[in-house]
Amino acid sequence: MRLQPGVTLWPTSSGGRALSFVRRHGLWSDEQQEAATRLKRIVEEQKLEVIRLSFPDQHGILRGKTLVASEAICLAGERLHHHHHDVRQGHLAQDRVPGLHARRRLWMREMEGAADVLMVPDPLSFRVLPWSPATGWLLCDVYFADGRPVPFATRSLYRSVLDKLAKRGYDFVAGLEVEFHIFKLEDAKMSPEHAGQPGTPPDVSLLSHGYQYLTEQRYDQMEPVLEIIRRDVLALGLPLRSIEVEFGPSQCEFTFAPRKGLEPATP
Repeated sequence: MRLQPGVTLWPTSSGGRALSFVRRHGLWSDEQQEAATRLKRIVEEQKLEVIRLSFPDQHGILRGKTLVASEAICLAGERLHHHHHDVRQGHLAQDRVPGLHARRRLWMREMEGAADVLMVPDPLSFRVLPWSPATGWLLCDVYFADGRPVPFATRSLYRSVLDKLAKRGYDFVAGLEVEFHIFKLEDAKMSPEHAGQPGTPPDVSLLSHGYQYLTEQRYDQMEPVLEIIRRDVLALGLPLRSIEVEFGPSQCEFTFAPRKGLEPATP
């Protein structure tokens, strides 16, 4: 029940304790509850200092916030307000519909006044980042304050499609093929005159020429950087299968073993 801005009455359990957002809306499975307990232990044992909370927007860009470990550890359920973390919902809409709130091109009551949405971490996604000292990471789902998934959040859309497939007796299986280019940074263009929008692209150089698909020579040129990426990918527990040099300049390809359901979208 909303009384006024900033004042909320939270439902309580029979013992009088306030229910967390996650428990109130039944957002975690028993497996996720157990994973949250393990998360707390890992944070303490490995002396992690910060935890990154991330969610994917419609463009595939990860967005989120970083909490210090003493705050993030409460995700295991010790305090009410740390089962979730607020984030501005403009990330999910304003860059796709300019002037969203003024013109109401995409109107939803929950979006009036650029209200926040809630990031709810998935404890099963927890990883210790191998490239960032003392840093953990959690993938999040995005909800409105009433516990409903934000309908155009990508993980919500993905999960709804999986549910429809399951009702028809199907599984979704995906083996990812990720292609990318690697360049050497020559000038980051970080001088004051480059600080405005839209910004100035940095100067980069190639690690290898292109147009020679699957050549060993090109692989040797790129191998020092590819080894760094390969080790970090495996340290995250991702099912890496192959690495190859692609057709374009400084272009590579990583392929991953097929997995079911949400797994291909969860590191």
